[in-house]
Amino acid sequence: MTFRPFPILTLFTIASLIILVMLGNWQYGRFSEKMALDETEPNWQTLSGRVVPGSEAMVYAYADGAASWRRVVAVDAGDNVVFTTIELLYQVEPPVPCQGPDCGANLNFTAQGIYKTPGNRNVFASPDKPAAGVFYAYSIKDLSNILPSTMADRVSPEAFEPQTLRLVENGRAMAGRNPFARLRMDDDLPPQRHFGYAITWWGLALALLGVYLAFHYQKGRLRFRGRDAE
Repeated sequence: MTFRPFPILTLFTIASLIILVMLGNWQYGRFSEKMALDETEPNWQTLSGRVVPGSEAMVYAYADGAASWRRVVAVDAGDNVVFTTIELLYQVEPPVPCQGPDCGANLNFTAQGIYKTPGNRNVFASPDKPAAGVFYAYSIKDLSNILPSTMADRVSPEAFEPQTLRLVENGRAMAGRNPFARLRMDDDLPPQRHFGYAITWWGLALALLGVYLAFHYQKGRLRFRGRDAE
């Protein structure tokens, strides 16, 4: 085999290959970190109190790679008021929340779970519809506005994610693991997305190498003796 590489092209190709491989390795590292967090058992805590009447709202979420809605209520735990998810509905259109002073009245809530700070509002999020009880971002500050003014100053900055939830999909309801009850904070980007990005970067590196070799072969600077002698 004979190989006479173009010097400048080779330098740019090597630099590009290093960058692409590094990007792929970084994405795979993020995939591994998130998988490790998801497999770590949280230190479960208990939230117990009374549901605040009229506090139910629907909050948009991206769970397990699909559009969904969290049915959220506020729980008066005595020292503070905590927003918590009670149901997760896998559907695109927002469900209608129960509104009015009778919704959630005289209901108690007790569950094991973890406290988490909700993520920031996405710049692409649709405008909230507070009057309809529909929110496109899990903002404790915005949700607090639907509570009586006497409770607003007691609202916890952290939300509560129960260990198990009522999951609803295609009209079927069942109890299951809450996909947000985990130590990982970035709920919108699952680990599998990072693995896919890693494969993409590594694939681009292989494609670049293939184009580089094919270009040199076409220009007669790469020859395989046995094959080219035929």
